[in-house]
Amino acid sequence: MLANLAFSLNIVAPWILMAAIGLLLRRLGIVNEAFLSKGNRVVFLVFLPSMLFASIYGSELGESFDLGFIIFVAAWTILSFLAIWALSLLLIKDRNVISAFVQGSCRSNVGALAVPLAFSVLGDGAVKSVLALAVLIPIYNIMCIVLLAVYNKKEDKQMSIAGVLVSIAKNPSIISIALGIAFSLIGISLPTFINSTINSFAQVTVPLVLVLLGASITFKSIDGKFKYAIYSGLIKVVAMPVAVTLLAYLFGFRGNDLAILMLLNGVPTAIAGYVMVTEMGGDSDVASSNIMLTTILSAFTLAIFIFVFALLGIIVN
Repeated sequence: MLANLAFSLNIVAPWILMAAIGLLLRRLGIVNEAFLSKGNRVVFLVFLPSMLFASIYGSELGESFDLGFIIFVAAWTILSFLAIWALSLLLIKDRNVISAFVQGSCRSNVGALAVPLAFSVLGDGAVKSVLALAVLIPIYNIMCIVLLAVYNKKEDKQMSIAGVLVSIAKNPSIISIALGIAFSLIGISLPTFINSTINSFAQVTVPLVLVLLGASITFKSIDGKFKYAIYSGLIKVVAMPVAVTLLAYLFGFRGNDLAILMLLNGVPTAIAGYVMVTEMGGDSDVASSNIMLTTILSAFTLAIFIFVFALLGIIVN
């Protein structure tokens, strides 16, 4: 038991420390809003795509492709989104809060956090997390566009299906995943210096993202609406990973598949959701508070989940 506890803490503790360093740098004034904006942009355009490409390119993709797993990920994501949307209609009277609540409860930071964490925990056994990411990015974007279109307060920010599809197709993560799949399946070999450069960028991704995430944490008071951030935060880091694990087990998934599904749903809320909520006139205070809460809470919940999974033998340390 102590070995499993040490294993889970050794996985999560460095992530907490890196985020804490980011928070400290922000408090000391070394990191400011301009740095965060530019840093997140560089991660989005360079480092994250490099990590995703490297993860796929260096794996035996053909042996890891699992249509049943992909279908389950897609179905769970859509159905849980609709269920939480229905729940929000019962809990929340302020329609302006609903988009922030639903996104905060459903939309995981899969690219920057879930996939790297999966590889940290499972090693090469986490390659399906990258396949799941290829499915989740377009689903998240489409669902959130629909949600925000329903509760759009800014008439000048009209959404179109064509615009959404173009945005998805231009997403650097989607492009890097597609290239990684193509290169892996065709067997294209990159020159050593290019491969080394991509791998170097990939290794920088997680520390940089965690420092930026820690520096982005703000402690805002939003009065009576803070309870909605708490509700959505608990749904995100507790209810979602527990529910998907139990359901996946009933559908016959075992081992690494269960661990990947738990991690995909148990990481903090995606910052991209906050950006979309703010852009479309949703409640940005609830959205930002949700990111802060899920970032802090997930440090503890993920350690507990990893410990339990290791104790049950689902994760082999």
